[in-house]
Amino acid sequence: MNEDDWGTPAEYDDYTLLDMPVEEKTEIAKGDKLPELLEGWVKEATNVSHYNDIPAAMTGLVLIGQMVKQFVKIPIKASLVDSRIHFVWIQTSGTGKSELMNFVIPVSEGLWNKINRYEGYRPHEQIDAYEKLQQFDNFDVVEYTDAALIGYQKPIVLTQEEIEEQGREANDRDDWEPVKGSLDGHGLARWDEFTNAGVFKQSQHKESVVTYLNTLMNSIGSSSQIITKKLKEGPKVFCYSERSVLATTFPPENLDKAITETGLFQRAVLYIWEVPEYIKDEIDDMVTDNFGVFEDINLPIEKYTEGFFEIYKLTKARFQEVKDDPTKTIRYSKAFKDALHLRKMDLRRLVSEEDGMIRDTARTFMTRLLIMMGKISVLCCIVESKDIKDPKKRFIVSARNVNQASFIIRNCYKSLISWFIHSLKVRKSDLLKNNTGVGFLKVYNELKDNEGMVPKNSLFEKVSEDVKISKAQVYNRWKVIQSSFEEIKVGRAVFVKLKGE
Repeated sequence: MNEDDWGTPAEYDDYTLLDMPVEEKTEIAKGDKLPELLEGWVKEATNVSHYNDIPAAMTGLVLIGQMVKQFVKIPIKASLVDSRIHFVWIQTSGTGKSELMNFVIPVSEGLWNKINRYEGYRPHEQIDAYEKLQQFDNFDVVEYTDAALIGYQKPIVLTQEEIEEQGREANDRDDWEPVKGSLDGHGLARWDEFTNAGVFKQSQHKESVVTYLNTLMNSIGSSSQIITKKLKEGPKVFCYSERSVLATTFPPENLDKAITETGLFQRAVLYIWEVPEYIKDEIDDMVTDNFGVFEDINLPIEKYTEGFFEIYKLTKARFQEVKDDPTKTIRYSKAFKDALHLRKMDLRRLVSEEDGMIRDTARTFMTRLLIMMGKISVLCCIVESKDIKDPKKRFIVSARNVNQASFIIRNCYKSLISWFIHSLKVRKSDLLKNNTGVGFLKVYNELKDNEGMVPKNSLFEKVSEDVKISKAQVYNRWKVIQSSFEEIKVGRAVFVKLKGE
């Protein structure tokens, strides 16, 4: 069979993606088996982080995308996107996030050390204040002030030699020197409890985090990818962050608001899973069954550190072969575009099946999900190249790579939709349980039009009439349950609409 035809769209096994609920998809479909190194990575990771196949695959792709970013640029007509993948994993506490990170982080640290030694990258303390950082490392976010994240300007006094070199007046000694922030540089920007970052609930010291993250997620090389800010003192600060975001947290309050209002989560691959009770019960059973029993699990840290490093060296060699042109490192098979088009139609169909707010929210993810699908296809191709003996057949993205990427992306998309549906059901259920809300919901259902809209004044008047209370009392009760509704102004009139209607 011709390699271009292997795994073509006609052979793509779609039912596993369309029919199975997200909590049942604990294995990558056999027809879209990941490249050997990633397949092994997922298997090892899920030995300690049970049921988390998709997050495990994503963490491996985050590391690969970060390490090859200088060798690979993906053209999309007039624009170029880099190979980085940003991953935000939101999942019920106590279901394996920390266990997976106990595998991912040591591998990443070992990988960065190998790359730094191989390239001769100097450590931070040896880099001049005005030079860009070279070294790969991990930034475990603890401090969220502007100065800690993106840097600041330190006042200094110039020496006589520096005054003469700069042609200054003898008494003009005061100057500023930039100090780099922790987001500057390469490697991971790691959030262990993303809920504290200021994304979901902003505070005075965290209000800029969303802007910083949105900026660093822009494609490397564009002017919009450099974080700049004028702080209270000194000249403007410039932060050159080329890191990949890897963030984990439990489902926080205001998650739906953060998703719809910040624009941040559309730039990353987002995986949300409210773990069902039966799986939590199984995890609890594993704890009690093994309590007091020690099992020495030797995670293959060095094996995967070396495996990823081999891919780094192979990709660099290919980059040098095409005369250091990152747009030519990767080639695309004839079947690639057909596969990408069909997988796009799959996603578009999934979006069209939703209604109301869910459909509107899902649509905001569509374009960037397609870009992420293309990126992951490229990364799967890069990993597979390690096992292809003929150099002429390496670094060619196939339809199979698209199908591998599609499986992962659609699982992440369906996790988002499942969470939104669950969230809206909970919101309606809470409204019905609330004696205050029952009257409003009954009247709302009587008065709503085809778009789920009700004039606010009409709602208040009918509730006042039905429940036999004053308008002032209606207003006081409304304040208790108004978070379940959205208010829409049309001209001077105000309408209300049940969220998710």
